[in-house]
Amino acid sequence: MNFHIKNASDVTLFSLYPPDVLLYYDYALVPEFSCRSYFEQLAHADFSLFSTALSYKRDLLFTNAKSCLGISNTSLTQDQVQVLGNMCCTLQGSYIQDSDPSILEQLKNCPELTVDQANAVETLLTSGNTSYGAVSTWTEQTLKDLGILTRFLQSSFYSHFDKKTKRSFIKYCRKELKIHKESRSQWREMKKQIRKSIRSRTRRDTSCPDGEITHVTISDESFPTEDNLAQFNSCLSATTVRDNLDSITDKVDSEEHLRVVLNKLNEAYAGSSPIVIPEYQVRVLGPASREATSQDISQWTITQLDTLAALMNSADGSWEASLAKDVINKYLTTAGNSLGSAELNAIDGNLCSLDLDTLQTISADSLRDAEALDVSSCSEEKEDVLFAIASQGYSSSTRSATSVSSYQLIAPYMGGANESYVKSLVSSDINMNLPTFTQLKPDVIQSLSVSDVQGLLGSNTEGLKNYENETVVQTWITTRFQSDLDMLNIGLTGGLKTTTSAPDNSGNTNGTAATTGTAATTGTAATTGTAATTGTAATTTGSTATTTGPTATTSGSATTAGSAATTGSATTTGSAATTGSAATTGSAATTGSAATTGSTTTTGSAATTGSTTTTGSAATTGSTTTTGSAATTTAKPSSGVTLGAPSGLSLLLLLLFSTYQHIFT
Repeated sequence: MNFHIKNASDVTLFSLYPPDVLLYYDYALVPEFSCRSYFEQLAHADFSLFSTALSYKRDLLFTNAKSCLGISNTSLTQDQVQVLGNMCCTLQGSYIQDSDPSILEQLKNCPELTVDQANAVETLLTSGNTSYGAVSTWTEQTLKDLGILTRFLQSSFYSHFDKKTKRSFIKYCRKELKIHKESRSQWREMKKQIRKSIRSRTRRDTSCPDGEITHVTISDESFPTEDNLAQFNSCLSATTVRDNLDSITDKVDSEEHLRVVLNKLNEAYAGSSPIVIPEYQVRVLGPASREATSQDISQWTITQLDTLAALMNSADGSWEASLAKDVINKYLTTAGNSLGSAELNAIDGNLCSLDLDTLQTISADSLRDAEALDVSSCSEEKEDVLFAIASQGYSSSTRSATSVSSYQLIAPYMGGANESYVKSLVSSDINMNLPTFTQLKPDVIQSLSVSDVQGLLGSNTEGLKNYENETVVQTWITTRFQSDLDMLNIGLTGGLKTTTSAPDNSGNTNGTAATTGTAATTGTAATTGTAATTGTAATTTGSTATTTGPTATTSGSATTAGSAATTGSATTTGSAATTGSAATTGSAATTGSAATTGSTTTTGSAATTGSTTTTGSAATTGSTTTTGSAATTTAKPSSGVTLGAPSGLSLLLLLLFSTYQHIFT
């Protein structure tokens, strides 16, 4: 939407636009006099919307805010905190603990806090300089007033409350969890920290001071309160686990305690050989399933879709890929079970854990009828398989071009798209978004021209600037001509100069290198193909200019200090001067003057219209034709210089002067 509002006449009336849109607005377009107004509206945005690729923009926004609001240190004033609003969720802990206490109220809007931020909140709270008062005055009401902040605080914070207060608070939170559908993972983490703060004095104590754990004990909303694993293991019987598994897995949250629950469950069904856990028990394992081993899973009964869906519930935590594969394969071993659309929806992000052979059993109809699946963790091979299936399910035999609706359905699987399919979308007006574009295969992106990319992205083209630091985008930019990139008019830089052919890894140019003007090379310049220069071509001393191919043509003057070797034909219109050695295999033709200090070797024919001067040795195998004058000075080891032409010393000096004139011009 930023692309559509940036040129509006009332663009500085930021209150007219949704705060989330302003996250992506080009801050360079914000007038200095209205920057505060911009940040006041931005204060209500959701800063968690930034993807990993765009996280730098979040940091850049705070840098701009500091400049606008005059923030020079980590101590934010109440006014600055109010203007920043939800941007406070992105601040480092040092800002939180040093700022005005009102920042705590802003942090209540954050969906998550890092450990660093949570520790800073605790530091600020325990300072006693907040509306929550001194630590000695804290009560259960204090915990309630802190709201969601309590979900992120560590056990050291909860150690300031007595056991009774904490138990009562847990019961209160459980009711809130049911009413407001809060994050179960956050709830479990808070409960874990509270339990740590009230550990028994002796962690190895296996006694049961409150008696055996029973149905009544489990029904208490604060169960389990203690963090004594030894007592939990000793006081919880296998029979109790078997009869109350649903309630236990709903309340127990620590990994160690859940492992105890699984062991007790296996013990309860140890009478059968092999052990078989009934399906109704497997269905209610919840977070305990994530602590299972491959051996545990082999003992589970998984024949029904509801059981598979329950085990795949992301609210219970993420699966290790190998264990997720075991669960799914266990379901598929039942006759009649397959990866239909309902199964795919249940599996979702765990789909990539399956082997290629299993993925290939998915039908096009099943993938088409399923919801958009998360395949971000798939390997390239698995993406290829899923794209092939998806393209069959969404292809249309009645249309030559891909419709927008068909593309939108296949978009989640574009990571496996081949070059021909991607290029077929260029003229389909699909407006591909940048996250999808950057997930394309790197070699596919590299095959796209600037106009191809513009056709794919459509109205999203301007967003490419935000992704220019992504590796695939950066690589693409550096291998395009800058003149072509400039036509996008979005500020991309780093492209190739128009006068240079795209180089290979060695820095050589394969094909045709054309230069109009002056071409200077320091080092080694190698051209395979045709090299044509209009103007002056100069190669510095010590370098070798080599042309392998049909022709090397220079219109103007060609000066080489070093050695010049040409395989093919060398034609110079003007003057050709070489200090060193000049070797030509084929024919060498010069219209003007040719001067060589060193040795000249020509295998074939050498034709010069004008004058030819050689200081050193000149060898020609074939025919030599000179129209004008020819002077040869042959250097001998001990006899000085012998004038080979009948023109005398004065003519030699004249020609040498002409030679040096060509060399230095």
